[in-house]
Amino acid sequence: MQKLTVLNPCIAVETSDTPLAPQLTQVRDVSIGFVDNSKINADLFLSRIRPLLEEKYGARSGVTVRKLAPKDELTRADLERLAGHDAVIQCFGDCGTSTSMTVADGVTLERMGIPTATVISTAFSRAARSQAAGRGMGNLPIIEIPHPMHTVPRAAVYERAEAVVSDLIAALTQRREMERARPAERLPTEIALDDAPDTLQEFFFAQGWTDGLPVVPPTHAVVRAMLAMTQRGADEEIGPIPPRMRMATIEKIAINAVMAGCRPEYFPVVLAAVDAMLDDACRLYGIRTATNNGTPLIIINGPIAQKLDVNSRGNVFGQGWRANATIGRALQLVLRNAGGDKPGETDMSTQGQPGKFTFCIAENEQESPWTPFHVERGYKADESTVTVIGASAGHNVFTYGCETGAEILDHLVGAMTALGHNNVIFPTGPLIVFGPEHANVLARDGYTKQSIREHVFKHARIPLSRFAERTVRGLKHRRSRWFAQVDDPHHIGVADDASHINIVVAGGAGIHSQFVPTSFSLSAVTRKIEA
Repeated sequence: MQKLTVLNPCIAVETSDTPLAPQLTQVRDVSIGFVDNSKINADLFLSRIRPLLEEKYGARSGVTVRKLAPKDELTRADLERLAGHDAVIQCFGDCGTSTSMTVADGVTLERMGIPTATVISTAFSRAARSQAAGRGMGNLPIIEIPHPMHTVPRAAVYERAEAVVSDLIAALTQRREMERARPAERLPTEIALDDAPDTLQEFFFAQGWTDGLPVVPPTHAVVRAMLAMTQRGADEEIGPIPPRMRMATIEKIAINAVMAGCRPEYFPVVLAAVDAMLDDACRLYGIRTATNNGTPLIIINGPIAQKLDVNSRGNVFGQGWRANATIGRALQLVLRNAGGDKPGETDMSTQGQPGKFTFCIAENEQESPWTPFHVERGYKADESTVTVIGASAGHNVFTYGCETGAEILDHLVGAMTALGHNNVIFPTGPLIVFGPEHANVLARDGYTKQSIREHVFKHARIPLSRFAERTVRGLKHRRSRWFAQVDDPHHIGVADDASHINIVVAGGAGIHSQFVPTSFSLSAVTRKIEA
């Protein structure tokens, strides 16, 4: 049987090991700082830990830094406040993002020479250790508490705090060396396989290189064709790519684009999308490690959309177009094979969504009555761009019986003021995808994108009286900017400012639009596509 040589899509080089901060010799008269990551019950947990450390062990309680949201890393100011302490206890990771960010903070503090103890619930301790190893600190002290913590009564929170005090002390005073695991057997960069479809696909599945679907074998010839579409060198590094924070090369991106089924001419779009999703404003690390169902959504604008036949019309979020399917899939395979993303290990999404296979659309500029999305963002109409934002699956807005733009907006606002969607908690700014029929009715009735933003900002507000008491307390902390700058203390809106609301036109015939809740990203990130 003939042999076929394929290229390895994964990153062979792991992050180098970093030692922990020196252990404490004792805790009596030691100053301990605390991080409350603003998870529900984290404050209660720490309120029991502090007196126990003082009364039983003679420790001195220092400052408590409370994050604005669990998705945030400690700021420079936070780190400066903690720097004067002998140790820090962090509380707690009981979801994907609170775990990943708490781990990231723990590694940062340890590198500053401050010993830490990081509290994580049992459902996420494996993910915490995996992410710590990805940052070069596989022996970061992780203290396990039972899961869940969000919904347990006050008495259970106190009991769990009391149960781990001795473990917290041990984490600070009895530090273990990094376990030198036996190096895993690594596949070479080139692998010769039997040239039979079944054999090839079973090998790819066995290596964990796929998203659950068959992939295209990445041979030298097709990867070279992909690389020929960019002026960037094959060995140029790009990254670090979350969640394992690995540095990839342009060639590794090309290998994964081939596996996704991309044509060579799609590759500049894939590269621009990778650059956009790695921008700090995208907050990719939080997106990929969350229990939320967000994932990077790609929006393509400009002449390249028509040139590559990227679908912008009917079934725009659905199947049937190679460009949409494979460009979006390429990003997901890059995250998997280059970034080390694995469901249940680093990707802790509670339920996920189909966008985690592929999530790529183009704006229907030809049928839009308004300025294209990328032109609003400062690019020329004849320039081609890709925009990336963390997004959930869309909510269909069906305007049966509506005849006017005002009636359409009433339905849209009704969908956006339901409880539980991401833009109640995350102030990223929602994405509205208007179908062309809706867009043209709105334009006919005098609405512009700006006036729609202002209408949504004014009317898409939820009375605080609809929320539980603890939810209101949490919103007043996590959405503090809203309460500080919007003169409406009795409601919560879907964005902190009208300018944060994103609007594109996409889809075909029909009285349907979509409200796409967003999360984690500080804003949408746009990149020009290389010619």
